[in-house]
Amino acid sequence: MVNASKHPNIDLFTYSDIIEFSGITGDYNVKIRKNPRYVNESKCTGCGLCTTKCPIKVPNEFYNGIGERGAIYIPFPQAVPKYAVMDKSVCIDCKNCERICPAEAIEFEQVPEIVEVKVGAVIVATGFDEYPIIETNEYNYGISPNVITQIEIESMLSPIGPTGGHIYRISDGKAPKTVVMIQCVGSRSLNANPYCSFVCCSVALKNAQLLKQEYPEMDVVMFYIDIRTTDKGNEEYYRKIRDADVRMIRGKVGEITEDKDNNLMVRVYSSLTGELIKIKADLVVLSTGMNPSKGTMEAIEVLGLSKGPNGFLTEIHGCLKPQETKNLGIYICGCAAGPKNIPYSVSTALAAASKAAALLSHKTIIQELIIAEVDESLCIGCHRCEKLCEYKAISINDEEIAQVDELKCKGCGVCISSCPARAIDLKYYRDGQFEAEIKGIGKSEIESIQKESPKIEN
Repeated sequence: MVNASKHPNIDLFTYSDIIEFSGITGDYNVKIRKNPRYVNESKCTGCGLCTTKCPIKVPNEFYNGIGERGAIYIPFPQAVPKYAVMDKSVCIDCKNCERICPAEAIEFEQVPEIVEVKVGAVIVATGFDEYPIIETNEYNYGISPNVITQIEIESMLSPIGPTGGHIYRISDGKAPKTVVMIQCVGSRSLNANPYCSFVCCSVALKNAQLLKQEYPEMDVVMFYIDIRTTDKGNEEYYRKIRDADVRMIRGKVGEITEDKDNNLMVRVYSSLTGELIKIKADLVVLSTGMNPSKGTMEAIEVLGLSKGPNGFLTEIHGCLKPQETKNLGIYICGCAAGPKNIPYSVSTALAAASKAAALLSHKTIIQELIIAEVDESLCIGCHRCEKLCEYKAISINDEEIAQVDELKCKGCGVCISSCPARAIDLKYYRDGQFEAEIKGIGKSEIESIQKESPKIEN
């Protein structure tokens, strides 16, 4: 991240949004809105002194509400660039930050800035959002303070996190003696996401191992449907977790109740023994699944990309062209295309970067010429082809005539088969070409027959 910020050929637009996107492959126009930080980036040194004097305290979004931040804050410890940002929605204009800032970087009068840039290719790496379990309060999440998620316990385990690497119960600050982990929360369910989120098992095993390393006397219990550790070396990792006395119980948790002291009772039906198991827990950790991010949804709208049934961006072909989209020059990687772990995300990012580099290394764009063409004299402007084109390659102009974007067209032929006026043909496979070919074949056959039998007339 630091190397990217210092690279002479990389321009970072952080705390910004893409509001308009237009153009063609190799010549895209991108309009970016730089949101006001109310901090002058050229003056701010990232010392964090302004954050210490802010009287406002609100839950810290980066740590999922564990810990607090001020109205002016640095988003997270390793933020790049390390500039403070002000949340005007909670700021009370006390001006403490302005008075204490030694660099005089606070600027309350900042307004959004619009920047326009030209780019040749686009890589969409918009990540994922955690399954919004707070909306359903499943397993009493959001109701019982001692029911948290894997992301939240990771924040607590981090040495630079809100608790300095120490684990405690949210309700009373005591160290938990029994921690229960529940897998597949929001994943592999007809009532939530039907797909597997791919990384939840590995993340839970990692956090369970960290808990046992830091607190050897802690009892860690994991309830699972299936443990899926597909990566290289992860089966061995799974065995190490079992050797560390982490209890693995196959079964679906049915209910979690809480007593007056915020102690939890977990009830689960074991799918192996068929018995009802009850375990008292001090802390319950939910392994929540992956959802398409808000940024992914925005990319679909702004860039005109397609999404699959699960909401993630779709590629042209999952095996042969996993990074390419229907728009030539726009590539996807990481969790924008579906749940992935870090190694898989890195490999898809490298693949997307190589695709973009290959495209931009040529002075001209190599495009397949087998694409649709419109006979303007026959087109009736019915919009049927425009509605059916999956690649958004056909539009109706002001003269009510269909026109084809040659860079977007993939030559699939859907528009040709749907045109009631037969105004669209596929280059090199036009109807007239087929008719001439058929007539030529028929004529040659007749001539050969006549040679063999001269008395046969046409």
